[in-house]
Amino acid sequence: MLVGLEAELGSGLGVFEEARRWMLLEKYPARFRGFSGLEAGASTICSYETLVVDGLFQTEDYARALIGGGYPPVSEQKREELVEARLARRALFERDPAPLIELILEEGVLRRPFGSREIMRGQLRSLAEDAQRDNVCVQVLPLERALRGTYAGACGPMKLVETEDHQHVIYLEVEDQGILVSDPAEVSP
Repeated sequence: MLVGLEAELGSGLGVFEEARRWMLLEKYPARFRGFSGLEAGASTICSYETLVVDGLFQTEDYARALIGGGYPPVSEQKREELVEARLARRALFERDPAPLIELILEEGVLRRPFGSREIMRGQLRSLAEDAQRDNVCVQVLPLERALRGTYAGACGPMKLVETEDHQHVIYLEVEDQGILVSDPAEVSP
């Protein structure tokens, strides 16, 4: 609506588009807001997931099932706001210049259905399509390797982003808290 208003007014300044972007940030959970700007402007995103498909790659149905199954339960309106905000992140795939996006999923992520088998089937199809993008690399850590516990992601899910100014930042979600680590000695890619 705001973008349409801007086009109608013919200002060409992008003020309403910028306002829309800030309004969308308010729809993210508080723990994610600090990271969302880093993700949106990143030149490289490396994600390691142990339980669910990374939010950037989620389909609408998968995101809705995942968010709707959380605790404490959220209202239908809040769930739809969170789904909308999550899907808006997919704009990264079309950004110019597009970031390099690497995703590593533990095999169990692909076997753990959220919602129904049909929802998971759609999610897997979408993931396979996203993996065909020139700027995306998707890898699966086999279950037997994950069970050995001898790999870099053994401590849990994480995201490593490289910003436009080549700073490396790690984002972790632990116990419903978002943690940003930017100290180069701790991040060391």
